[in-house]
Amino acid sequence: MDNIAAFLFIFDLAGKSQILDNLMIFAAKYLIYFALVFAFAMAIKMGIREKKAILLSIFGLGICLLLVMLIRLFYIEPRPFVTLDIKPLIYHSADPAFPSIHTSIMSVIAFAFIYYKSKLGPLLLALALLVGSSRVYVGVHYPLDIIGGFLVAWLAIYISWAIKGKVVKYLRSY
Repeated sequence: MDNIAAFLFIFDLAGKSQILDNLMIFAAKYLIYFALVFAFAMAIKMGIREKKAILLSIFGLGICLLLVMLIRLFYIEPRPFVTLDIKPLIYHSADPAFPSIHTSIMSVIAFAFIYYKSKLGPLLLALALLVGSSRVYVGVHYPLDIIGGFLVAWLAIYISWAIKGKVVKYLRSY
């Protein structure tokens, strides 16, 4: 199944259930904010693993956003509503779609918590999957945009982990 066929398979589910449409619209637009607040609040209440995960997330988010901007400078993938005759369920500007920023951000946090073996990791990963799939469902991303978001997030966490020790060592020298 190619990217467009996979998109149409998922997008064709829209409009069949008002409850599902509302859930996916909420997930596509707002879940990222609730999940970020939840992750940071739980990290404060929980143990050292979660606090380390938050620090890795902060490094990772910066690197992730930089990677997304660089990719979008050189690779411009139009959104489904630009290339196909569809009306998305939510408004979105016609800026480049690849990789999905929403999915990247959610995945960076999930991967950081998973890296530190936090009990929150699987839940945050499930939320990242929900955010990504909801962005396809509402018509603002292709499935490959979501996969790209996961890959960029993984790379951002890997780079963050690799430089984290050097940054901490440098800061301790002062």
